[in-house]
Amino acid sequence: MSAHPPSEHPAARTTAGANDRAPNRIALLLLDIDGTLLYARGTGRIAFSRALRATFGWEDDIAYINFSGATDLDVLRQICERHGATPKGPEIERFFGHLALELDAGLTATPPKVFPGVRELLRALSADGDTLIGLVTGNTGECAQIKLRHAGLHGHFVLGAFGHEHADRVEIARLALRRADARAAGRPLDPVVLIGDTPADIAAARAIGARAMAVATGQHDAASLRAAEADLVVESLDDPAVWRLLKA
Repeated sequence: MSAHPPSEHPAARTTAGANDRAPNRIALLLLDIDGTLLYARGTGRIAFSRALRATFGWEDDIAYINFSGATDLDVLRQICERHGATPKGPEIERFFGHLALELDAGLTATPPKVFPGVRELLRALSADGDTLIGLVTGNTGECAQIKLRHAGLHGHFVLGAFGHEHADRVEIARLALRRADARAAGRPLDPVVLIGDTPADIAAARAIGARAMAVATGQHDAASLRAAEADLVVESLDDPAVWRLLKA
């Protein structure tokens, strides 16, 4: 489905509906990055491999790693186990520093692809004073910001939780929800919607009591996302059904 021009996007007709909500409520939208907002064209995997070499001296193409729904901390754990290593805090920090440098260089050479409807969605919701936009991502905080900056999507997110903070995506989602509660300053968060492209995102939404919206722009098709029991599955974020769920 092609993106709507900004003036014709469903947001232009639906954002006003936010005023129909109870006056004290504030909506929370939590978004994954890879496969949901953008496609980094394999740059993340290359950066991971190069950072392993720079930090540990390992030559590893990590072809055995599935990044879909994963967190950077858990991916690093899997790789280290394969190499018989148990890195300590300083080594992990050094690795993530190398990872950010390699990712930035890679995306400078090959910018990410932004999926349909993403820019319009973020622009419209950023203009809505009754909506908080946050991140729940397996990327480290620094890598998340690098990807968003190269995609031109930075500046929309007021909070987030990241893949260097916990290896489990469910715990990352819980951390993001706690941060959103603090930012809401006593206003109830309703609705809470988590958008991702994997069954792991759907499970994270369920764990925090959020509505689970899945978009089939990543490695999982719509059928597999429906089988994982998402509340809504769309082919892209350009689908007007996205707004019906966000503004319900």
